[in-house]
Amino acid sequence: MINRQNPEQAEGDYAQPRQWPQNFAWLYADQLLSMFAGTCGTFILSWLLYEVTGSTVAMGGLWLISFASQWGVQLLAGPLIDRWKRTAVMKLSEAVRAAVYLAAGLMWIAGERQSYILYTASWISSFVMYDLASGALLPKLVRPEELTRKNAWMSGSVQLMRTLAFPLAGLGVQVLEPGALLLILSLLFAGSFLCICCIREGPPAYAASPEQGRSGAGAAWFGQVRAGWRVFSGNRLLVALAMFVSVTSFGVAATQAMYIPYVSEVLGGGAAEYGWFTAAFPCGYVLGSWAAGRIKGTSPMLGTMLTALLTGGATYVGLSLVRSLPAALVIELAAGIAMPFWNVFSSNAFYRLVPEQVLGQVLSMRLLLVKFAGPLGILYGTFCAAAYGIPRLFLTVGLLIMAVTGIGVAWTMIFRHNPAGELRKYP
Repeated sequence: MINRQNPEQAEGDYAQPRQWPQNFAWLYADQLLSMFAGTCGTFILSWLLYEVTGSTVAMGGLWLISFASQWGVQLLAGPLIDRWKRTAVMKLSEAVRAAVYLAAGLMWIAGERQSYILYTASWISSFVMYDLASGALLPKLVRPEELTRKNAWMSGSVQLMRTLAFPLAGLGVQVLEPGALLLILSLLFAGSFLCICCIREGPPAYAASPEQGRSGAGAAWFGQVRAGWRVFSGNRLLVALAMFVSVTSFGVAATQAMYIPYVSEVLGGGAAEYGWFTAAFPCGYVLGSWAAGRIKGTSPMLGTMLTALLTGGATYVGLSLVRSLPAALVIELAAGIAMPFWNVFSSNAFYRLVPEQVLGQVLSMRLLLVKFAGPLGILYGTFCAAAYGIPRLFLTVGLLIMAVTGIGVAWTMIFRHNPAGELRKYP
């Protein structure tokens, strides 16, 4: 367990410093492989469903199912993740996704191509805890002073893999049979499972007492919820960061489910154009991550972080006005460049402020707020796109994000709030 007050003292995690580079390298490789497979899987399932149904409502339903299953994971299993080895959770998640895509591919090859199969595959593959477990594992594998650089490196590389995944998935849809693509994705998740097997992780930082063990799993669940909630609610910075991200998640969910009809109906593109459009954001994110990783210190001013979100909102307004693919690509690229200045440093704030033994639970609470906003955004996006059109959907989402984050920027400028000062209280 990491001693937050004295980093020189450690048990398990830092007992063998020579293992840090190897463990991080395997986690790094696994993150890239899992992101590539997951991104391609989302693209392929979405495109196949749109081809089968031709309905924007069906697209919204697919994303709603995905968000609902992720929210259920955070609610039910998140509080107990600190009691399990993070690598065990990751292996279980990848095994489930490998099995789901294998079954979907075999059914497609056999001629079973109903929409409910795609809905079921999306639901089960979303009902995993890989992201939560891998996020909580990262601080255990790197030195505290290297966390910002390694986090930026990991975040940027993952987005680079997204950059490659979307156009390759679009090309794969045009060249290969869908059943073969789904089987390839199953093999990729199996490879991710093997990478996780090579990570050497120490025992969980949280250990239940004999009294807690006798009280049963229900008491353990509630006990971990209370412990995580005390840490989370007791720090205003953590609550504020989670709330701002929730607003952004609402907007992302509302628009992302409509990206395929946006490209096809508004921009007049096909599968390849959709691949390039969805790759523009992660490509910009790579550039932004490189810049964010070069910033000295623990965290920038909160105003800088909120300005990044304000820029993201402005890009949605821009997308609502343009009708050409090159202009849309430039706007998405700009959005990607801005976002790492929020994501990297807000994640570092959670890593530094939250004790290791409840980190998984606190991260779960943050994701609960984000995932709760997601389905609401999908419902709004599906209704608004059907009733008023996709450009107006993008316009309203952009104005909402700009209004909320603009209030945050004004609050920061008026009261001169600096989150770095709070971070220095927690060495």
